[in-house]
Amino acid sequence: MTAATSLLFNPADYFTYVLDQEIRKAGMPGGYCGFALQLAGKPDLDKLQQRLDLLVTKFPKASARIERQGKRQVWIPTGQRIELERHQAKDDDDTGRLLVEIFNRHESRPLTFHWIAGPTGGTLLLNWNHPLLDARGAKIMLDFLTAEQPERFEDSASLIETKLAQWSLWKKLKLLFKAKRHNDEANRSDSCLPTSVEQGPQKLELKTRNFDAEQSKRIAGLALQHTGLAGRTLYYLGCFMRAMERVGPPHARTGYCIPYAFNLRRQNAPTPVFGNHVGCLFARAPRELVHDRKALFVHLLKQHTQVVRDELDLAYLPLMRLGQWLTPSRYARFLRKQHSGNELSSLWFSDIGDLSWGAKGFLGIPVTGLTMMCWMTLPPGLALLVGQLDGKLSLSYSYLSPAIDDVWLDAVIAAMDDELLENSPR
Repeated sequence: MTAATSLLFNPADYFTYVLDQEIRKAGMPGGYCGFALQLAGKPDLDKLQQRLDLLVTKFPKASARIERQGKRQVWIPTGQRIELERHQAKDDDDTGRLLVEIFNRHESRPLTFHWIAGPTGGTLLLNWNHPLLDARGAKIMLDFLTAEQPERFEDSASLIETKLAQWSLWKKLKLLFKAKRHNDEANRSDSCLPTSVEQGPQKLELKTRNFDAEQSKRIAGLALQHTGLAGRTLYYLGCFMRAMERVGPPHARTGYCIPYAFNLRRQNAPTPVFGNHVGCLFARAPRELVHDRKALFVHLLKQHTQVVRDELDLAYLPLMRLGQWLTPSRYARFLRKQHSGNELSSLWFSDIGDLSWGAKGFLGIPVTGLTMMCWMTLPPGLALLVGQLDGKLSLSYSYLSPAIDDVWLDAVIAAMDDELLENSPR
């Protein structure tokens, strides 16, 4: 395979690759993510395999391998077939066990698909390595697999590179320094963490919380009331800070810092599919403020307003481009460590948004449930993924065991439920 056929990482791909390498260094499988769709019946698995074959033909990156060329990481297409792997579960508990077992495997492939047959219906599990694509890209890829007109789906240039190309050198430098200042602020205070463990064999475990339509509608209304049109993400983040504070952070410091992503894709756009097209922001709050629910949301909303006003939602793009020239270990120190040497992230978080397939379902089969998973660094050893399926809110907590105390996490999840539904004292 010649260098001409290689596909360069974009700045956000390398950002996620660096974290993937940190996870692997700790003896875990890497920066893998997963979507599990619970289906009411068995889809046409032969048709699904045909679509997976078409996926590799149309998007060679789907089965590529990672190599280093010079100072850059690249994808080298292999043309290798993505086989739909089939499993049989005895019941729902066995399905859950298989999901976790498969996700804990050490993989070299960037993308795998699994069908777990159950007594009624089954579960389609998609596992992917984050440098390959982000969560919205994974949803678009699933849409491609079930689309009546898959030819509509095309890959396109990196949205980050396109945005950077539109800016003058002066604007890029201006944004770069803004991002550096913003990052320094995030690194100034010590973050509370859900564990102080930094090493040792770990297994990824999973806890989920699904809200019914009425509860989901109530949570959406409370989010609108507290954080307005800025979006529900701030509401989820504030509620988690309060939940963790109510139970007590195992590694207590001065405040909370939760990185969260924003996506550059247009709403409902079928392209680009592969590559990461995200930037990074931080939600930060001192512990004393977290105790006051109303004040916390005012603080987070004010923080978000300043981000938009100062273009900080775009400022990390030139910083990520510069980061491509750093070695993974050096870049990782910048991404993870505060000035004190403490871990930056109190939690890994992603608000994936709507993951519905509507009346058509997936390959004609209704999607009845959704589970999301991801590996993360240790610490923090805990990730919260939020999504919506047919108007119903779904929360998935991925955590590392034994680093994260199971009883402590159960208490945090119960407190999070109360916070989301505003059942707690203010």
